[in-house]
Amino acid sequence: MNHVERLYYTTPGLTAVEARVLSVEGSSANPILMLDPCLFYPEGGGQPCDLGTIEGVPLAAVESVAGRILHRLAAPLPGGRELGPGDRVTCILDAVRRRDHAEQHTGQHLLSAIAYRRLGSATRGFHLGLERSTVDLAFELPAEEAIRLLEEAVEEEIVRDRPLIVHVSPPEDLSRLDLRKMPPHGEDEIRVVEIEGLDASPCCGTHLGRTKELRLVRVLAAERYKGMTRVTFVAGARAAREARMTAFLAREAARILGASVSGLPDESARLAGRLKEAEGRALALFRERAALEAALALARRDGGDERGPLVFRFDDRGADAAFEAVRAAQALGASAVAASLPALTACAVLEGGSSLRGDIASVLGPLVAAHGGRGGGRGVFRASFPDKAALEAFLADCTALFTGHELDN
Repeated sequence: MNHVERLYYTTPGLTAVEARVLSVEGSSANPILMLDPCLFYPEGGGQPCDLGTIEGVPLAAVESVAGRILHRLAAPLPGGRELGPGDRVTCILDAVRRRDHAEQHTGQHLLSAIAYRRLGSATRGFHLGLERSTVDLAFELPAEEAIRLLEEAVEEEIVRDRPLIVHVSPPEDLSRLDLRKMPPHGEDEIRVVEIEGLDASPCCGTHLGRTKELRLVRVLAAERYKGMTRVTFVAGARAAREARMTAFLAREAARILGASVSGLPDESARLAGRLKEAEGRALALFRERAALEAALALARRDGGDERGPLVFRFDDRGADAAFEAVRAAQALGASAVAASLPALTACAVLEGGSSLRGDIASVLGPLVAAHGGRGGGRGVFRASFPDKAALEAFLADCTALFTGHELDN
C-alpha cells in the first residue's frame, strides 16, 4: 500500500496544491496518475469523487484501488507532454462540488443520527445523487409524520451548532466512542466522524466543520422501500435552492388560481372536484355521441349488405373515439371496425351472425401482424400501426374479412 498525504482529510479547505507524480499508467490519451499529496477525494462510502484539473486538464474520475489513489485524466496533457515519476503538477479542486458533497454527507449523518437516537432505527443505505440524495432507514412511519419529525429535529441540531470532530484510531481505541454502527473489519486505521454530543459513525467521506454550516435540510419524500423507509433529501445550498423554487412555484400557482398561498390546498381540492364532475359529464356526452352515430350507421346499412360491419373512420379524433364507436355498435348487436388516423389505432368487435369462428384476437391477430401492427383484446380488439398507410390497409382488409369477402394476398 502506498502511503500518501490525503489533503482532503488533513486540510479540507485547501483548493490548490503542487503534487509530485509517483507513477503514470494508462495511455497518453487518458493518463492515470498517482500523486503525493492527494488533493482530490476518491469515490467511496456512497459519495462521488472530487473533480477539478491537473495541469489544466479536467479529471474524469478519482478512484481508490487496492490502497492506491488513481487520478484519471479526461484528455491528454497540453502539447503532447508526457509525465514521469518525480515530475511536479498543479492540482486545482472544484471547490463548489466538494462543498456540495460535504453538505449532503453531513445532512445524511444528521438524519441517520436522529433516526437512530429518537426512533432506534439503523441506516441501511445511502446514495449521494447529482440532484437529490437518499438514505434508507429501518423504521415505519406515515410519510408526512416522518418528514415532519426529521425536518424539525434536523433544524434543532443545526441551530445547536454542534461541531463535527474527526477521530482516526486503531480499532481497539474506539471503545470510548458510542458508535452508531460498527466499523469495518480488517482495517488498520478507522476514521470516525463525530457530531459532538449526538452521533459517532465510521465514515470515509468529507464533511462540514459544524452543523450550522448546513443552514438547511429539506426532506422531499419518505416512502416504503423493501421493508424500510427511503428518505429523499437535499441539504445546504441544494436545500436553499429547493426552498426558493418551491416558494416561487407556490406563489405562481396562487396567482394563477386567484388564491393565497395558504389557500392553495382548499382551492386545489375544489378545482379537482369540479374537474372530476366535468370529466364525468364529458364522458357521458362522448358515449351518447358514439351511440347516436352507431344507430345512424346501422340505420343506413339496413337494406344493404347486412353482413358487413359498421365502419367508422375518424380523421380528427383520438383512439378513445374509435373504442367508444365499436362499443356502441356492440351494444346494438352489430359488428364494427373503427380507425383513428391521428392515433394510428383501430378497434373492432364481432357480434351477431358473423360466420367467423374463434375469438376476435385469433381472427384479427394475423391480419394486424401482416400490416406491421400490434394488438390484442377479447371483447374489443385494439391495435396500433406504424403509419397511416398500414392502418388504412388494415381497415379495408378487416372490413372485407367481416363482410365475408376473400382477402388479396
